[in-house]
Amino acid sequence: MRVRKKSGSMRMILIGIFCLSALSIPLTQPAQGAQEKPLILKVAIFTPAGITYTKANCWILEEIEKRSKGRIKFEYYFSASLLPAKETVNGLKTGVADIAIASGAYEPGKLPLSTVTSLPMTGTRFYSSAMAIADIVQIPEFKAELDKYNMQYLSFYQNSSYGLWLVKPFQTLADLKGRKIRAVAEHASLLKDLGAVPVTIVVTETYSALERGTVDGTLANPIFAFDYKFNEVSPHYYSMMFGNVGYLLCVNKDSWKKVPADVQKMFTDLREEAAKIGHEIYETAGEKNLEQAQAKGIIKIVNPTEAEIAHVRQVAEETIWKEWVEKMNKRGLPGQKVLDGYLSALEKWEAKSPFKKPIYSK
Repeated sequence: MRVRKKSGSMRMILIGIFCLSALSIPLTQPAQGAQEKPLILKVAIFTPAGITYTKANCWILEEIEKRSKGRIKFEYYFSASLLPAKETVNGLKTGVADIAIASGAYEPGKLPLSTVTSLPMTGTRFYSSAMAIADIVQIPEFKAELDKYNMQYLSFYQNSSYGLWLVKPFQTLADLKGRKIRAVAEHASLLKDLGAVPVTIVVTETYSALERGTVDGTLANPIFAFDYKFNEVSPHYYSMMFGNVGYLLCVNKDSWKKVPADVQKMFTDLREEAAKIGHEIYETAGEKNLEQAQAKGIIKIVNPTEAEIAHVRQVAEETIWKEWVEKMNKRGLPGQKVLDGYLSALEKWEAKSPFKKPIYSK
C-alpha cells in the first residue's frame, strides 16, 4: 500500500508539472514559415491612376513592394482622394499620408526652394531632371525646408519638357505674339515676356477651350498632349523645350523609421534605374507618338532654330530666373546657390544620360 501511495503521489506531481508547463506556452503560435503582417503605408497621389505620368513615377514603389517580399504594402489614394494637392505638405507633416507628392508650386510659401525645379528653360528631359532633383535635395537649406514639415525626400515625380501645341499654323517664334496660350506659373510669365497672352485654365477644360477657340494653344509635353488628346484640336506642334516641372515624392519621417533598413536602401539603389524606366515610359513613348502622328500627317512639327532657343533661354535667365533668385533672397534663402546647383546637376546628368535623342521628331 505504501508503494502505491508513493507511486500515486509521484504521478500527481508529474501531472502538475505538465499543466504548469502547458500554461506557459502561448495558446496560439504562428505556423512555421508564416509571414508577419506587412507594413502598410498610405500613398497620396493627386494624379489619376491610369495615366502615363502616374505609371512612370510610381514604378519605384511597385518595384520595392515586390522586392520587399511581403514586408511592405503601399496603399494608394489617387486623384487627390486622400489629400488635395494644396494640402499635401501639412498632410505629410501630421501623418494623414505616409508618402505623398510635395509641390511648392501648389502650396506657395511652404517649400519655396523646391520651386527651382519648375523654372522654365532649366530641366527638359525626364531622366536628367529626375536625377538632378535627387542631388539638390542634399543642399542643407533645401533639406531644412523638408525637415520643417517632418518629411524627407524619397523619390522624384517628374515629367518632360513642355512644347507648344497650336490650333493654327506656326512658323517662327515671332508668330507667338498676341496668341492666347494656356500656361501656368513661371511658364506663363515667360510666354508673356515673349509676346503671348497667357491664359490660366485647368487641364480638364483645355481640350474644349482649344476646340472653341477660347485659347489659341497650350503648353504640354508630347505624352501629356496625347493622353488628353490635345493633338486632335491643336495639330501644330512647336518643339521648343520650354522646360519641365519636377515635384518631390516625400515620406513622413516617423513613418520612414518603421521601414526596414534594407528596404530603405532600395530607394537609393533603384533611383537611377527608376529614372531610366520612367524616361522610357513617359518621354520615349511621347517621342514615338510624335513620330507616328507626323508620319501619318496628323500633326505638323516646327522645330526651333538655334537662335530662337538662345533667345528664349536669355529671356528666361534675365527675367524669370533673376526674379526667382530675388524672391528667395528676400526670404533669406540661398536662391542663387540652389539655382546654380540645379543647373550644374542637370548638366552632369544630361552628359551621363543614355537618352540622346531630342524630344522632337526631325
